[in-house]
Amino acid sequence: MKKLLIIPGLLLTFIATFTSCNKQLEIEPRQSIDLNTALTSRENVNAAILGIYARLKNNRLYGRDLITHPEALSDNGFATNKSGRLNAEAQNIATAHFANWQQDYFAIANINLILAAIPSLNVAPAVTPAERNNWEGQLKFLRALCYFDLARAYAYEPGVAVLGLDRGGVPVVLTTPTTTAGASQNIPSRDKVDSVYAQIYRDLTAATTQLTATFASTSYPQLATLSAAQALFSRVALYRKDYATCKTYADLAIAATGSRLMSSSAYVNGWRTAINPESIFELRLINPAENIGVNESLQTSFTTLVIPGNNGVLGGFGDLVPSLTLLGDLGINITTANYAGGVITSRSDDVRNLLYEQGSPGRGTARVECTKYLGKSGIQNLDNIPLIRVAELYLNRAEAMATPGSPVFDEAAARNDLIRIKQNRYSNYATTQQAFDNALTGTALFNEIIKQRRIELAFEGHRFFDLKRRGVDIAKAPHYSTLLYNDFRVLANIPTRELDANPNMVQNFGY
Repeated sequence: MKKLLIIPGLLLTFIATFTSCNKQLEIEPRQSIDLNTALTSRENVNAAILGIYARLKNNRLYGRDLITHPEALSDNGFATNKSGRLNAEAQNIATAHFANWQQDYFAIANINLILAAIPSLNVAPAVTPAERNNWEGQLKFLRALCYFDLARAYAYEPGVAVLGLDRGGVPVVLTTPTTTAGASQNIPSRDKVDSVYAQIYRDLTAATTQLTATFASTSYPQLATLSAAQALFSRVALYRKDYATCKTYADLAIAATGSRLMSSSAYVNGWRTAINPESIFELRLINPAENIGVNESLQTSFTTLVIPGNNGVLGGFGDLVPSLTLLGDLGINITTANYAGGVITSRSDDVRNLLYEQGSPGRGTARVECTKYLGKSGIQNLDNIPLIRVAELYLNRAEAMATPGSPVFDEAAARNDLIRIKQNRYSNYATTQQAFDNALTGTALFNEIIKQRRIELAFEGHRFFDLKRRGVDIAKAPHYSTLLYNDFRVLANIPTRELDANPNMVQNFGY
């Protein structure tokens, strides 16, 4: 991979070298871009789009940090200090936070350039409306995802900003300069949070119009589809507290994909297959060259195991393991209360807890670890990464309908969605859960939905954001001190290089 040329004012200039639709976008520094030669064929456009998906696999994005850090920064994770990684994040040390700024803006810059080039693409046969819609729909889905990840890392969500600490959202840039001179003068300020979300809505509205449900095979959900765009829209709207829109798009995505919700008997095996049956959108890692390796892969980050049920074979470091409170919500009891190790003594009938087991003693104290990522492609430390699953849609919709004051408030319907999830996750639901669930109303119903969201999406990169978007303190006892919501460390620090290059950029409070 050739290096990117970083230039003052946030963004970059690049020229793309395309060799195959299956290869990642390569970047070479130049003084200017000649789009007449960079994006002149279908092959080049397809390769450029695949390059954006490839960038999502970067360690600072979904290759690691956007999955590991929401667990470490929240009440879900305990850092074992077996390698030193994720220890500072688990302690909420200032600046030990998300660092996705550069990679997301690189992706956005590339997306802007590709979108600008598509209308003037002169090829034979001519680009069809369906072809153009597929390209633009994917790109707008990806741009929406990038801006969403930037906003939730570096800014407060709508409605929960801390007075006196709020410095705004992130810069929204929809045109990438094509010369060094133009880029050097591109020094945007931070847009308001509502403006950032408005742009995300515009991109997702376009994506849901342009994408089709059948563009990508349901067996390989590694490309954006109509259902993926609807599902992401549902998530974004939940963060915006736009509960009506959240429900609308959850309804649409569930209608198309809801039948893929795994049963309690299929759940564990679903996480052992190469492609999770519930995935609506996931990163597909099949090339050995994409292997992040033993230091930062999700497998090594979460477990010391290589083979489920065999702690005699040592693999990764198991840098981050489930906290005591998460184990309790999962229905797992262990022998030691101080989490100095311990053996599982009992489990509830929640099949999700079967993806947590005793790790290897090969790196010191063996602890209960998460085994959702175990090299399902057959190669250690190389694992497909689900980013949006069907189960999340039911939980999005349930929360939207159970939130007091919601325009779509409907406790009965919210309870039905909760029950649907739990029926598919508890092996003896009718005996252990049904009576409890049938009686849920009000705050108890809402709290149970939040609890099930924690259990269902644990170690998938949601927990910190789910607490942050609701403006609640993060209680991390007995492992760490509580992180108050009005603590500046709730937000990530903007990189120094951006502040140095852009006089209009304002750092987050406290850094």
